Amino acid sequence: MKVLLTTAAIAATSVGPAFAEVQAHEFKVVGTWGNLASWNDLELPFWTETLPGLSGGQLTGNAIPITEAGLKGGEVMRLLNLGVFEVAHGLGSYVAAENPAIEGMDLSSIASDFATMRAISDAYRPVMDESFQNTYGATILSMHPWPASMIYCRDPISSIADLAGRKVRVHSATLGDFIEGAGGTVVTLPFAEVVPALERGVADCAVTDPVSAYRASWQEVINHVFALPIGYSMTFSAINTDLWQGLDEDSRAIMTDAFRKLEEDGWSNAEKQQAMGVACLTGTSECTMGEPGSATLTLPTEADIATRQAILDNYVLPRWAERCGADCAAAWTETAGAAAGLAIVTN
Repeated sequence: MKVLLTTAAIAATSVGPAFAEVQAHEFKVVGTWGNLASWNDLELPFWTETLPGLSGGQLTGNAIPITEAGLKGGEVMRLLNLGVFEVAHGLGSYVAAENPAIEGMDLSSIASDFATMRAISDAYRPVMDESFQNTYGATILSMHPWPASMIYCRDPISSIADLAGRKVRVHSATLGDFIEGAGGTVVTLPFAEVVPALERGVADCAVTDPVSAYRASWQEVINHVFALPIGYSMTFSAINTDLWQGLDEDSRAIMTDAFRKLEEDGWSNAEKQQAMGVACLTGTSECTMGEPGSATLTLPTEADIATRQAILDNYVLPRWAERCGADCAAAWTETAGAAAGLAIVTN
């Protein structure tokens, strides 16, 4: 009889001298949404395969997605701070209400491509980590984006100007700033309620990344995809700082390497999946994720790019600076802003 073992199981049965100094620990982990790619493609394999494999089975995780835990996105870091969880994967925009500086990584329209977003992420990460330390007693171990947030509507949309007067669901304050800058009305509601909201006309349009939209069956209720990137939602992996500092040196080294790989995989995955998500929503090219939708695809024009920049300059950056304060805005300009060629002017 043949027995098939996973990488983690093999490692767990063969702990040798290389792992002798690693103290066994099962981390209490909460991840992102269980029906979306970040959990299924990155977070779950990390805790069930990657980290156990690298540590000889000594470091493992009791990991559940936020959907299974019955939590909202803004709750995960509070619970980590309280010790309910030891590691959390989440979106910065969902926890930014308690410290606006965290939102600085996710500001709408500060990057038009992944390369620029990566430069911003690298530059702003020390500020983010300090904010997590001060707000939640947590240390950031990795950061990577989701595919770009785009706009999906029931009725035709050919330019940013068509958002005027429309009710648009967003998932962050900064995306709300963009929509209001375009003349739209912001609708805030949980991700799971977007499809019925679009069906009933509570929302005319909604914003997310194309893979998440497809996985949540938005193609069944939207008819138009406006493929203008207006944000790259950043996922963080954070660990309780006291726990992190209390781990043995070998454990921290193994986890640092493991999270570095998770981060690289996250960046690569997001870029590859973005085009596939659009294809699956519109049927404009092969869809490998399932049955393609038939929404009409509209690509942004140079005029849309210019309008996006104007909204960034006149709405997104000034409004965030008000929420964050002059010192916070100055720190952003010196780091993320320098990487993106942007600056926030404060009085």
